[in-house]
This record gives sequence, structure tokens and C-alpha cells, in this order.
Amino acid sequence: MQNRKQNFTSRTLKIAAITGLVSVLVSGCTMYEPSYGPTMLRNKITVAETVERLELYVGEAGLHLSARDLDAVGDFIGQYSASGEGPLYINTPSNSKNSRGVAQANSVIQSFLGRYGMSGAAIQTGQYAAKTAGPAPVIVSFKRVATVPIDCQQGASLTHTSNNQPYGNFGCAQTANIAALIDNPRQLLAPYDFDDASSVRRTTVLDNYNAGGTTATPRPAGQEIDAGGGG
Repeated sequence: MQNRKQNFTSRTLKIAAITGLVSVLVSGCTMYEPSYGPTMLRNKITVAETVERLELYVGEAGLHLSARDLDAVGDFIGQYSASGEGPLYINTPSNSKNSRGVAQANSVIQSFLGRYGMSGAAIQTGQYAAKTAGPAPVIVSFKRVATVPIDCQQGASLTHTSNNQPYGNFGCAQTANIAALIDNPRQLLAPYDFDDASSVRRTTVLDNYNAGGTTATPRPAGQEIDAGGGG
């Protein structure tokens, strides 16, 4: 009985020693990898100037736009009103034989500009040489600043955690979503300028303070809430 206990203890010690040796060998083969930096530094949001373009095809019978086409033109001019920079370019084919259709396209665009409070002075016209003998489009375009889409791809398996570090593209999707939500990308290039303080409001506050009155703006009765449950 005593020999069995000694043999069992001996085998247990041997197994523990072998396990420890294997652990040491495996840990020795693991390569050191430095910690990754913040995701905003690894997946940066970049801003670039882009050109938005709309094509209006003029047929022999003139310009015929469906309700969907008119909505597309309206959305395009709305984008120009919100984020366009510089003039609105209208380039017509130099070899177009349908001057009436080209004039119709200009009229439609000017009409939408008026709806957004802009005049025809924002338009800059030009011509281009069409490569085909068939119908060539009237090209409407403008420049704007936009965030560059981020192509996120999984860099490694999520199970590779031997060094307790995330994979290389970890957080990329979050950065890409933030870039897509930015309304004015120029916020990333320079901060907004502060408006000048209102001298009229400052005088009113100081007068109320000197008179011992309240300096807060009166709140409309409809915005007051009784949290105590009173009538």
C-alpha cells in the first residue's frame, strides 16, 4: 500500500513538472507585441474635397423630368445649399442641337435655387465636348468638403488574445460611424469662431443686478413644471 502511494505521488510530481516545462516553452515562443494606441489614432478621420455631380439628359423633344427626377434635382440643390462651396457649375455639350432643352434645364435649376433662397448668381456656366453623337447630358456639379469613407476589415481573429490586446482594426467601425454622422466636416479642420457678445443683453443684466433684481431670463409659464404635485 505504501509503495502504491509513493508511485502515485511520484507520477503526480512528474506530470506537474512536465506541465510546467511545457508552459515555460510555450510562453518562450510567444512574441512580444506592443500595446496598440487609441482607435482614433489608428483609424483617423480624414477630410477631402469632393465633387458632387448630377446629369440631366435632354432629348430631341426637350427636357422631360418625372416627379422622381424633380425630387432628385431638388435634393441635389438642397445639398449644394447646405454644404456646397463655390459656384454651382452647369456644363452643356458644345455640339448640342437642342438649345431649348438646355434652356429648360437651366430654368429648372434656377427655380430650385430660388426655393432655397439663392439667386442665379451662384451659377457658373460652361461647355464641354461630347464624345458621342447621341444625346449628351447637362452636367450640374459643385464642390464640397466631406469625410473620406473608412473601409473597415477585421484584421485578425477575435480569439487571438495571447497578448491581451485587441486586433489591429478594433474600433474602426465606431470611427467610421462617427465620420458618417458629422454634418460639417470643417469642424475637424478648425473650430467655430465665437460670436461677439450681445452688448444689449449685457447692459440689461448689469442694470437688473444693480437694481437688486433677477438677472435670469423670465421663463414662459408653459415651461414651468411643478414637481411637488401641486395644482
